[in-house]
Amino acid sequence: MKHSEPDRRQFLRGALTGAAAVAAWPAACTPSEESDTATGADFAAAFRAARSEQERWQVVRDQFLLEPSYAYFNTGGLGPSPRQVIAAVDEAWRSLELRCETGHGRRAAVRTQACEFFGCGEDTLAFTRNATEGMNMVARGLQFSSGDEVVMTTHEHPGGALPWFALREDTGIRIRTIDPGSGGGDTLERVANSLTARTRVVMVSHITCTTGMVMPVPEIADLCRRRGVICVIDGAQAVGQVPVDLRSLGCDFYVASGHKWLLAPKGTGLMYVREEMLDRWRPSYVGAYSDTGFDLVAGTFNRLRPASASEYGTRSTPVLFGVAAAMDFLTTIGTGNAAAREAYLANRLRAGIAPLSGVEILTPVEPGSSAAILAFKLPEAGGDPWDWCNLLRREHSMRLRPVGEAGLNAVRASTDVFNSEAEVDRLVEVLGTLL
Repeated sequence: MKHSEPDRRQFLRGALTGAAAVAAWPAACTPSEESDTATGADFAAAFRAARSEQERWQVVRDQFLLEPSYAYFNTGGLGPSPRQVIAAVDEAWRSLELRCETGHGRRAAVRTQACEFFGCGEDTLAFTRNATEGMNMVARGLQFSSGDEVVMTTHEHPGGALPWFALREDTGIRIRTIDPGSGGGDTLERVANSLTARTRVVMVSHITCTTGMVMPVPEIADLCRRRGVICVIDGAQAVGQVPVDLRSLGCDFYVASGHKWLLAPKGTGLMYVREEMLDRWRPSYVGAYSDTGFDLVAGTFNRLRPASASEYGTRSTPVLFGVAAAMDFLTTIGTGNAAAREAYLANRLRAGIAPLSGVEILTPVEPGSSAAILAFKLPEAGGDPWDWCNLLRREHSMRLRPVGEAGLNAVRASTDVFNSEAEVDRLVEVLGTLL
């Protein structure tokens, strides 16, 4: 039983581009009738035809199934998918079921699109189910000795931190945690001062899930390179919230989820392995699609070198076409435009709640140190952060997230492209009334 990489590549050459592949499938597989502009082409045309800034962002909002009266400020936890993403998944699923196919041959086009979107080579990108899966794959794919150190901040998400703590149980590595400080040079100095002769890895978030601080990733990556330390970045809060160019960041590994700011289907994510690390890192699990050839009689197995060797076994092709549609959606808006809009709304919220009595804003204010997440404390007299969030959700139809990490006991609001000035102002008004 043999197969070779050339045969597979020849098979993959028939792959279509992400959006074109969906469009080329049978017309009988149409989007739900409740979607007026379910396709990317329809949205792009409506977006371009908008006559004002306000109308343009209303076109964006209309792409989401969110209840009109529901102010959703929790993209940092779970992002809603626009109509064209839902339609792409539905159409791909229906098309593949016509002859019960996996559609694996069409995955190559989505990888090409993703590599262009994130600025990396195709050998360096693997699709995962979420950032946590990617972080586990990174941690388990490297070799460590007892006493080797991993440095991380006290503001890491459990999905990024716990894979290393689990590895500590098995290998005896040490974990050093540091306070991230105020961002920029302060954070970089804290990371530099934490490094020792035994430090092997620095793992930090691109944007923290706690306060929304944007970490100085290029500077941290450069520091690690000079000190011979592996730089691992948890990009769960960054991908889709800010433009991400993986080559420019300079990190060795980068993991992210699709289900947050990218607005892609749930159960999608990515892992990036810098080209120079491909010969050092090995996937913990392999199987079909992980090799360039094997022979069970001769007992030979030739492992694939690219990061995609970790994509073993049968995978869900429809959700990957949802990822392609999500990238199309943000590309139509413009990733820079989306980031600017989200930050503008976050700053509007900051300006509105800063004067309120009993409010303490935790998100840094310095330029470049924050994006579209605003974390703030509310008076304890109103209960803990869970009480506040439950009250806002139950009585005012607003969804925010409590922040219990690092003992902050705060509330977090994420402002995305589907949010409006009116929703932000209503949140400020409600908080003002409650306080």
